[in-house]
Amino acid sequence: MLDIIGVTPTRMTFSAIFAYMEGERLNNVVWALQRFRGLFMKVDALLGVFITDGDLALINAVKTVFLDATNLLCRFHIDKKVQAKCKTLVGQKMHGIM
Repeated sequence: MLDIIGVTPTRMTFSAIFAYMEGERLNNVVWALQRFRGLFMKVDALLGVFITDGDLALINAVKTVFLDATNLLCRFHIDKKVQAKCKTLVGQKMHGIM
């Protein structure tokens, strides 16, 4: 499932689009983003920034469909990956001590 959330200048969020896809492959995500762009976006007012998780298909699809957009990684997802890596490293060091 692809879920695109928008944010207003007053930091209110809204659901812009959601799409059920057969899989999270690049061609499926590109298709969904192209439909979103075609239905809801004017050519002179395309989105400038996307904030995504680390899904490579989504990151590459954004680059394909929204050529001039900036793609940033979600802070929440970055924190989750850092925590998981730290747990792994701490666990390896604790194993070496015992």
